[in-house]
Amino acid sequence: MHIRVIVPVLDSDELVGKAEKEYRSFAGDGVTISAVPLRRGTASIECGFDSTLAAPEVMKLALEAEADGVDACTIACFTDPGLVGARELVSIPIVGEGEAALHMAAMLSTRFTVVITEKPFFSLIRRTVGHYGLSSSLASVRSAEASVMDLNESHLDHIIAECIDSVERDGAECFVMGCTGTGFDMALSIEEALKKRFGIYVPVIDPGKVALHFARAMVATGLSHSKLAYPKPASSRSEYRFA
Repeated sequence: MHIRVIVPVLDSDELVGKAEKEYRSFAGDGVTISAVPLRRGTASIECGFDSTLAAPEVMKLALEAEADGVDACTIACFTDPGLVGARELVSIPIVGEGEAALHMAAMLSTRFTVVITEKPFFSLIRRTVGHYGLSSSLASVRSAEASVMDLNESHLDHIIAECIDSVERDGAECFVMGCTGTGFDMALSIEEALKKRFGIYVPVIDPGKVALHFARAMVATGLSHSKLAYPKPASSRSEYRFA
């Protein structure tokens, strides 16, 4: 099984390299992982504008993946840039990290908190949650107080403190990491700290891990998105030159 991770930013060891390392670490036996960055776009996605700019390239990379014989793709960004268009253009499964993680959180809890990098992201995260119909389950959005490019293990203590506070103040029952690619299993470290604090298991969701295994499950069961829901564009137009 070959799963391609579309990393919707320009190539860099800081993001693309770490993302590919993480995916390979939890892919499991029998899964080949290839990660591809954008040829045109931004160095990181830190606002709605960045996410929108990434969408055309994401769709093009999805087409290339299908032509390469890849079995499924994931989009390695919480805002899922280009997800709908990519599903319209191809037949192989396309899984967005945000959609996969948020629906997993809704299955595992009745109220969840999203942990994102910085406070200016909060409105974008709320809109993303609302887009998937899960606003009523959102307990809060919390900040790691680090930029996308700077987020690393040194911010772990602050994030754990924010999660503990969210359980106690917001009634959070589950956490979703809104930005990963740190090069280590931050979600697992937070889970262990929460279990130590509360004495019970509180799930912390890594969107990359969940999206990858959703994609694996779709390939294994022969499922993909409905072409009634995501129909292929009826005719090619000159505006579609990017594709």
